[in-house]
Amino acid sequence: MDTMADSNEKGLAIVLHSGSFDRLYHSFSIALAALALGREVKFFITYWALEYLRKKDPATFNLDQEGEAHIRILEDNIRKGHIHKVSELISETKLMGAKLYACTGSMGMLNISRDELIDDVDMSMGITTFLTETSSDQILFV
Repeated sequence: MDTMADSNEKGLAIVLHSGSFDRLYHSFSIALAALALGREVKFFITYWALEYLRKKDPATFNLDQEGEAHIRILEDNIRKGHIHKVSELISETKLMGAKLYACTGSMGMLNISRDELIDDVDMSMGITTFLTETSSDQILFV
């Protein structure tokens, strides 16, 4: 059984599937906290979350059905600077040492080339490679 000390030594691997702002926001918040605690963080960004990695017209604010009910609150807090845009969170996590990996399978399905992705993406890879690289890490799926 893992103790608290053991889990702080493990890296954190986050699989981002959803493109919903609230899920991405919390994923990056968790990553920033883990980085502040000295843990390594690696993101595997797939499907609808890939939209936030595009150079041209990156997604700024997508919500799922539950989040749509609270869109005014979120927009107001972003405008006031109380919460960050996803692009800002990506920059912060990169500055603290996080790795961003884009899913090649999803890139193919969505017809996204590597050249279309922001420079913050460290590399593109498949899920098998990601799981091999993160075999001893704690994995979260969002």
